[in-house]
Amino acid sequence: LWTAGKDAATPMTNMEYSIPARIKPLDTTGDGYINRLYAADMGGQIFRFDINNANGLALSSSIVGGRIADLAGAAAEDNRRFYYPPDVALIDAPEGRYNSVVIGSGYRAHPLNEVIHDRIYMIKDKNTGLITSAATYTSLTEANLEDVTDNLAGGDGVDDDAKKAELALIQSKDGWYIDLDNSGTWIGEKSLSEPLLIEGVAIVTTYTPNVKAGLSACGPNEGLGKVFYLDILDGTPAFPISLDKRAERHVKLTRGGIPPSPNVIITSDGEPTLCVGTECQAADFGLGARKTYWYEVN
Repeated sequence: LWTAGKDAATPMTNMEYSIPARIKPLDTTGDGYINRLYAADMGGQIFRFDINNANGLALSSSIVGGRIADLAGAAAEDNRRFYYPPDVALIDAPEGRYNSVVIGSGYRAHPLNEVIHDRIYMIKDKNTGLITSAATYTSLTEANLEDVTDNLAGGDGVDDDAKKAELALIQSKDGWYIDLDNSGTWIGEKSLSEPLLIEGVAIVTTYTPNVKAGLSACGPNEGLGKVFYLDILDGTPAFPISLDKRAERHVKLTRGGIPPSPNVIITSDGEPTLCVGTECQAADFGLGARKTYWYEVN
């Protein structure tokens, strides 16, 4: 019915890498019809497609698309890949409304790779309405994003003036990213699952090869799994309240190996519970009161 690509119904000259990740569909108007798609590829690119369901034209004439992010480079360390889709949430932030697109890079076909410098990204897609012209799409790069790896906006030992300055800088940029390094040393940490956005928190799992996990020193070297809890707005820690002041933004999983995507389940007693594989805890985040919006659709 419809295709997008270099020689397709919706021409995309920069769509030249494979797309193993599933496509992220959205119904932004609540009318029961998908009107937006997000796609991420093996070249570190993110694309957006808009579907006009009310123009009375054929499907091939009702979809436009464009690249909204190009986050890889020619150097070996910048050869970032997206094997999993982003998660997307509509955000009413101090700097305005945008769709928060959160995604992590990682070389799933070679999880032991230690050359590529992988990252967690949050992209502000500020065109929240229906786009009807391909010329409207803007392709962001890392130069448009704030590097929040050092956690200057939320870390311990950072004075209030420096935090305010960093928060203002994040608000002025088109998103943020976090290096998956260890104090400046790259050890192959990568994101190999789909993120989850819930209650203003981005939950992202990562895998670090050649690091022993678990409780037994005699066990196999399966690698280390982590779960990052990040405030969508600025990448600061979003742990449960008792841990809010920690500079670190992740917890280590007990079991080794590549962690799956996080999921929230409702237990028999009605308590929302966050699970990563078989490791579960109460879905209790420390961000305090947040604005919640609802819209009535006639």
